[in-house]
Amino acid sequence: MERLHKVSAAFVFAFLCLHFANHLVGLLGPGAHAQFMDAARLVYRHPIVEAGILLAFVIQILTGIPLIIEIWSKKKDFIHQLQAASGLVMVLFILVHVGSVAVARMVFNLDTTFAFAAATFAPPLTYAAYGFYGAGVFALFVHFGCILYDIFKKTNKPVGWLLLIVTVGAGGYLTYLLLMMYSGHLYPVAIPEDYLHPHLL
Repeated sequence: MERLHKVSAAFVFAFLCLHFANHLVGLLGPGAHAQFMDAARLVYRHPIVEAGILLAFVIQILTGIPLIIEIWSKKKDFIHQLQAASGLVMVLFILVHVGSVAVARMVFNLDTTFAFAAATFAPPLTYAAYGFYGAGVFALFVHFGCILYDIFKKTNKPVGWLLLIVTVGAGGYLTYLLLMMYSGHLYPVAIPEDYLHPHLL
């Protein structure tokens, strides 16, 4: 179970690197975000690649939940508890976020671009979006930080703690930047009328 979780995590991690690179490019403006997305989609929107990514996420959830239960039932150490808690937040985030994207594409025929994410921060979902996206993005970095700590704890625990703290700190700052960007606090964000209706996160 744990081995399968780690293998599927490698595929998810590769996608997330590309996905977060797209977010970071967005700090330069919606135009830069759109250009990067058009190029990246040539890779992850290929039917075979997209199916593989979705399968990897499904495996992550199906193998992750039993691991979370195991950690909590055995009352493992604080880092494992933190890893389990962040993992549960990620499971909920993935289910809602991926489901929202699927509904937007297949039901409302909306392209899930910068405008789609930004529209989530428009009323009436503004505060819910801050909490939802903030928790989801930050939980990812907490989870990854715990993994880095786990890798180094036996050979060099101080390095493990350092990597955990730096990863969580960087994740907190990146989360703040993304929330400010999509909510229009870094620069003005124009949202097309088609996107301005209540929709899932």
